[in-house]
This record gives sequence, C-alpha cells and structure tokens, in this order.
Amino acid sequence: MEPLPQSVVGAVLTEAPAVPAPPSPVAPAVPLGLLRRWAGILSAYLSTQVLTQLAGIAAGLLLVRSMPVPEFALYTLGASVITSFTFLCDLGSTSSLLYFFQRTAKSGEAFHPYLRAVLSLRRIAFLLGTAGVILVFPRSASAKGFGGMSVTLVTAGIVLAVWCQITASVRVLALRLAGRYGSSYRAELVGGGLRLLLAGVMVVTALLHAWIAMLSTALGTAAVALLATPRDGERTEIHLGPYRRQILRYILPSLPSALYFSIQGTLVIWLTATFGSGRNIAEVGALSRLGLAVGLFSGLTGVVFLPRMAQIIDERLYRRRYFQYGGLLLGIALALFATAWAVPRLFLLVLGQHYTGLHRELLLVVAGSGVNLIGGYAVAVNLARSWNRFEWLAVAVLILAQAALVATLPLGTTAGALLFNLLSAVVGLGLQLTITAFGFFRPRVVQWMG
Repeated sequence: MEPLPQSVVGAVLTEAPAVPAPPSPVAPAVPLGLLRRWAGILSAYLSTQVLTQLAGIAAGLLLVRSMPVPEFALYTLGASVITSFTFLCDLGSTSSLLYFFQRTAKSGEAFHPYLRAVLSLRRIAFLLGTAGVILVFPRSASAKGFGGMSVTLVTAGIVLAVWCQITASVRVLALRLAGRYGSSYRAELVGGGLRLLLAGVMVVTALLHAWIAMLSTALGTAAVALLATPRDGERTEIHLGPYRRQILRYILPSLPSALYFSIQGTLVIWLTATFGSGRNIAEVGALSRLGLAVGLFSGLTGVVFLPRMAQIIDERLYRRRYFQYGGLLLGIALALFATAWAVPRLFLLVLGQHYTGLHRELLLVVAGSGVNLIGGYAVAVNLARSWNRFEWLAVAVLILAQAALVATLPLGTTAGALLFNLLSAVVGLGLQLTITAFGFFRPRVVQWMG
C-alpha cells in the first residue's frame, strides 16, 4: 500500500472554513470531494491496520484454543505486565508529541528534537522500571502456583518486548506525523503477520509454552521497530536537556493519573489473580481477546484521527472534527455490542471448548471495551490539547469509585471482575468528557500549557 500523497492528507487536515462565496451550481461537489478523500484515507487504514489487528487477534485466539489453561494463565499475567510496563515507560510523553508537533507547526520551531527527547526519556524510565519487574513479577507469579524456569523466561520476554515497544511506538508515530502513513502501516502489518506466523508454529510443533508466546510478541514488535527506522535525522547530535524539561513540564500535572492509569489496562487481571483462581485468570484473558474486536477500531484514534487533528489550527473546525470522530466511534461500539447480544455463540465459538457458556461475561467484555474505546479517544484529545491541569482530580475521583466497587462487587468471579471493568470505564469516561467540555468552552480552566 503506497502512502497517501501529502497533498491529499494536507487538504483534509488543514482545511479551514472558507469565506462565504456566492451560490454556485458546483457547490455540492465540495462535500463530495471531501467524502472521496476520506474514503481513500479510511480504505488505507482499513486495508492495513485492520489486517494488522486481525493478525494479532488471530494469533491470540490460536493461543487461547491451543494452550493448556495454566500456561495461558501465565501468559496472560505476563502480557498484562507488558501493558503496564509500557505505559509506565511512557507516562504521557509520547502523547506530548502531538501537542509539540502542533505548536512547532505554528511557531516554525524544529520538531525533531522533541522526538529524540521523548525517546531518551522513555529509555531512562525503562531502565528504572526493569529492576521492579524482575523483583515483583516472579514473586507474584510464584504465589499463584507458577514457578521454575518458565517464570524466569517469561520475565525475560517481558523486558525484551517492552524495550522493542518503546522504539517501535515512537518511530511509528514519527512516520505518521511526517505523513508517511504507508510506511507505518507496512511496518505494523509485518509485525502482526510475524506474530501470527510464530503462533502457528507453536501450535504445529505443540510447543505451547507461555515463554515462547512472550518471545513471539517481542519478535513481532522488534520487526516493527526495525521497519520504522527513520531515513535520516535520528543520529544527529542534539543537546536534549531543554527539550526534556519542556516535555517533563508538559506531563507534570497528569503524572499522578498517568501512573495510576498505567495499571488500569491490567487491573482486572490482577484483581482476578488476587480474589479468584487460575481458571478465572484464563477466562478473563480469553474473553479479553474477544474484546479486541472493539479494539480493531481503537487504532483510529492514534493512527487516523489525532495526527490529522494536530494539524488543524482553526478551533471551530477542530471542535467539529472532535464530535464527528467521536460519533463514529460510538456507532462502532453500539454495533458491536448489538452483534454480541444477538449472536453470543458466534463469538464464544472461536475461544474453544474451555470457555463455552460465558454469555453474560461476553456482553460485559464487549460493553467495557466499547466504553474504553470512546474514553481512550477523549483522554487522547485532552492530552494532545494539554487540557490536563486537573487530571489529578479526575484520578482521585476514579480511585474512590473503584475502591467502592472493590468493596461491593464479587471479584472472585469472572463476571464480577468484568463488571468492575465496565463500571470503572463508565466513571472514567464521564470524568474525561467533563474535562473536554471545559477545554472547548473554558480552556483556561483546564489547560496547563498554552
């Protein structure tokens, strides 16, 4: 897939309301041309990103159906640590690139030093966090009955996967901000295909071990990082100190929430591990794979919407695009929930015989994923616009709400853990939409950096 021409992308992204012109018989051609351009943009996304994510889902489902329940439970725990560790190494610094890209576009300042500074900060955070993973994960896994060489190898796979993810995510975003969408799509497609291939090899050879699955994740991410290597500029010597300080200043008010949200994606897994059994861990992990059906469209936010919104200067156009994109995500979430409600057996069939009969749990997973889809979009926009002055207050309210849920819900069951996830997502979405409303209509109240 060739990357979209810069002229096409720029025309979509930077359009501004035109001065009203006299009525013309060709006026209806304008929205039609816009529709055609977006058809090209979305077809490029759907033809590559959806294939990439489908490859990831297929790889996960192969492991769900084939791995013994104890091995899949250990793999689920390891994958949850990858999610949290990756988030901890970021803490909003990568999102800051969207803000600084828009700012440098307005001021004419060079953008590349900010890119280098984010990458260096994330690598420093990785080195600090690795010690914690090595100390905590083996002990936690052993407490649930996993032990020996398998836990050690899974731990090594976690560290390798996160190191590769740091480089891959920053490089892929840099390609998209530079308009090289085709190159970024191809890199991710190759990475997803490699993960699927390695999962197939595991099944064929019957080497269904958690540590091998973890290694395949790391290798797929390494392929993305390699293919997304920039053509030039990354090796240029730059004094990064001033740029690091600006990025740290940007993330400062949202740092408490970033630290807390670093565990949100895996909180359900670890609550299940605390209150439930290994069987419950495997069920939550397996059902989460089905929730990724909604996640097929989560990439629209970071891949299609935000890089384009970052190039919009006119505030009225930005607000209009915000509601258009959010409405699209809402429609997708509702359609997928309706499908899961109408034909739950179709969804559960792909998980295999170990996980049949989880109809109610399926609906909870899909509903929670849908709310998280919209909530993730709201969070991303708030961070990209630096509407993060009161993120600490939002996370404080969320913590209180989740504490109440822990005290009242039956977290020792799969359904109880998934209901916790859904209700937490609803609270988080409400808080982020409140911040967004202030951002659009009273921006000085919530904006940290102007």
